[in-house]
Amino acid sequence: MSLTSSQYQTIQQLYEERRLSGEKELVRRKEQLYDKVPALAEIDEQLIHGSVQAAKLALEGNNASLDALSRTNSWLIDRKKQLLAGAGYPADYLERQYTCNLCHDTGSVNGKACICFRRAVIDLFFMDEGRKERLERENFVTFDIDMYSAQSIDRATGKTYREIAAEALTDAHTFVDNFGRNYRNLLLNGNTGVGKTFLTNCIAKELLDRGYTVLYLSAFRLFEIFSYYRFGDRERSQKASMDFDTILDCDLLIIDDLGTEIPTSYTTSQLFICLEERDLRHAPTLISTNLSMDELGKRYSDRIASRLFTFQYIKLFGKDIRVLRTL
Repeated sequence: MSLTSSQYQTIQQLYEERRLSGEKELVRRKEQLYDKVPALAEIDEQLIHGSVQAAKLALEGNNASLDALSRTNSWLIDRKKQLLAGAGYPADYLERQYTCNLCHDTGSVNGKACICFRRAVIDLFFMDEGRKERLERENFVTFDIDMYSAQSIDRATGKTYREIAAEALTDAHTFVDNFGRNYRNLLLNGNTGVGKTFLTNCIAKELLDRGYTVLYLSAFRLFEIFSYYRFGDRERSQKASMDFDTILDCDLLIIDDLGTEIPTSYTTSQLFICLEERDLRHAPTLISTNLSMDELGKRYSDRIASRLFTFQYIKLFGKDIRVLRTL
């Protein structure tokens, strides 16, 4: 993932703040409990002294003394847990707490960017506050199946709009539950206001909560990045290059309202490259659109239409939910 120097410094500052916050919190907890249970301070002091002694004995090759010290330290650790439990605290209360337990707030694991680092990039440079607030409002808990008609029927399937929405909701849950195991792409179709973006947000919120990197882009924003990547000035082209890396690298790419942008032969070719590269990586893509499959085939190249036909197709029917909520 390519970052400019200033962007990298911004991310590193975030991690430095996390580390300092974690250290301050640990000091606060120790001060709190040492006053309440003085024996804990004595045990921690003995454990620190013991670790220094262990290093010294290991260098000397004094295995007998090292084993004896190890038994003593084990007893001290068990005693510490007993004292914490007796005071009503968990066993790890006096251990350093991390925002990310994978990288311990360093941003890297075995020399590679941690998943939390990739999420930090998306949060800082793609996820605005309005988007975050919307995900808190629009999720599986707040999805209201009663907003879909139980009387209106889709002639092609013979099912009511509510039955179709219920199936779409089940498909969304299945997509999330199998994410990372079964590779699948989704294409959500339906008229404006029928809940495509809402259902997309349900999926995004759940996967974010499970620790995956999710990048949401409107079709307009995606095609803008494609254009800047090739035709922008140096600064815009450099940023678009970083954006394109993130587009290819994220766990789930969401392209909202495909068909509302103004495509060109170049941006259409870049869309194909994007879909093709993510397919090679088995990195799922979710696309929402108002266009039918026939309209998608006419609007984009045969190669893109062929790729989209491999997506799992989910269609929603109904009136504009945003209007219904105001009634």
